[in-house]
Amino acid sequence: MFKANRWTRDLALALGLVLALAAGQAVAKPDPRQVVQEVTDEVMRVLDEHGEEIVGDPVALYEKLAPVVEPHIDYDRIGARILGPHWRDADAQTRERFVTEFQRSLLRTYASSMEDYTGVDVRILGSRQRDGGVQVGMEVGSGDSRARILYRLEEREEAWKLVDVTAEGVSLIHNYREDFRSRLRDKDLETVIEEMAQRNRDIGFE
Repeated sequence: MFKANRWTRDLALALGLVLALAAGQAVAKPDPRQVVQEVTDEVMRVLDEHGEEIVGDPVALYEKLAPVVEPHIDYDRIGARILGPHWRDADAQTRERFVTEFQRSLLRTYASSMEDYTGVDVRILGSRQRDGGVQVGMEVGSGDSRARILYRLEEREEAWKLVDVTAEGVSLIHNYREDFRSRLRDKDLETVIEEMAQRNRDIGFE
């Protein structure tokens, strides 16, 4: 198992995101909390087995986790909430490009935050109905450094899918909505997507 010695809020948010994104892997489970527990165990197993390969390497991280998580995220819902009118005005190809580069950026954040840390203790908390979906709590950390994560899933015809993650009171949707609102103040969406794509290419994505 790879070692680490420090946690940051970005790491907590990103780890919570990865675990939450994977929650849709078990399709048609009646209890979202149980689904989260099962998939959390699997994600931690992957990190234990391949930690040395993927630590600090966002491309390797993407290759290990993307096949698991990609089909189980409601990207349309997330994109629409982050971009607002810019999403509504975008064509299908632009939306697809945004989704691709946005996911890579999230995994890039996760990989860059992973540094030598000792084992991770994950505890699934309770769940409750919230905003038309189910919110599941998680406590994650090491030693005295722990973070509370809440992620919200909504039921679709085929599975439960992620629509938001909140870590230490910071909502993924709110955080990125403000970020993109600032970027789009003086630039169009195509330019912003290309800037994301270039940053991703700079670290090895093709």
